[in-house]
Amino acid sequence: MNYFKLARLALVVGGMTLLSACTHSISDVDSQGKTANPVFPEQSSAVRDEGSFVNLDNLKQMRPGLTKAQVYELIGVPHFKEGAIRVKEWDYIFHFTQPDKTVLTCQYKVLFDTDMTAQSFYFMPEDCLSRLKAPAVPQVKAPVHKKLSGSSLFAFASAALSAEGVSHVTQLANELKSESLEGKHVVVTGHTDRIGNPMKNQQLSLARAESVKNMLVQNGIPVSIIETRGMGDAMPRVNCPGKKSPAVIECLAPNRRMTLDVVDINSGK
Repeated sequence: MNYFKLARLALVVGGMTLLSACTHSISDVDSQGKTANPVFPEQSSAVRDEGSFVNLDNLKQMRPGLTKAQVYELIGVPHFKEGAIRVKEWDYIFHFTQPDKTVLTCQYKVLFDTDMTAQSFYFMPEDCLSRLKAPAVPQVKAPVHKKLSGSSLFAFASAALSAEGVSHVTQLANELKSESLEGKHVVVTGHTDRIGNPMKNQQLSLARAESVKNMLVQNGIPVSIIETRGMGDAMPRVNCPGKKSPAVIECLAPNRRMTLDVVDINSGK
């Protein structure tokens, strides 16, 4: 064999070796872009060993059938030197900033089939995304809402609390004091039925709310957190047609009421 033939053979062998190196896959990828054993390279061998903070919304769009150009657009170039010709394996180092400002780091692998479309996706650790800490959801108690019958608290057309009314409001004050009132706002609202003069009904409903407020204050609820409202007959719960009669008055009883709401100022609830 002469010198030229030896040189030519050396070039062919060298080219085949280079091609083999360029198409090397450490995870034994099949023609469908699958592997039973994804192998991740050491992070220290990465071209970009600092990795990147990937856009999580883009990462969620990764799916089979994407071209390499589309993968580039979504998550950027691979962080390892994978080769140059018909590479079937791309590896990344991704960082995720969690709600508590700590950083979770994972490796990510994309495998391509013989048509060079992405087919398989792997994380190390496998449960990387599930490890991301969800933002803490504050446990906010529902606003306290109490409804009391106006008839049980006040005599007809009166804004003075009855003995039964004093007992009810005192008990209510004790319930309120059983929990912290810091950052709380108490709204006492009076309501009447439609019978009588609307203006006088509004005045009566506000006067009754003030009576409840005064009793709450006497029982230790700070006056500064209490607001009173008189709604008169503006917010009926039931509608009972007809003129004033015992039956209509009884029917309208749900409209004659007092309500108390405790809201948390800090949460707006």
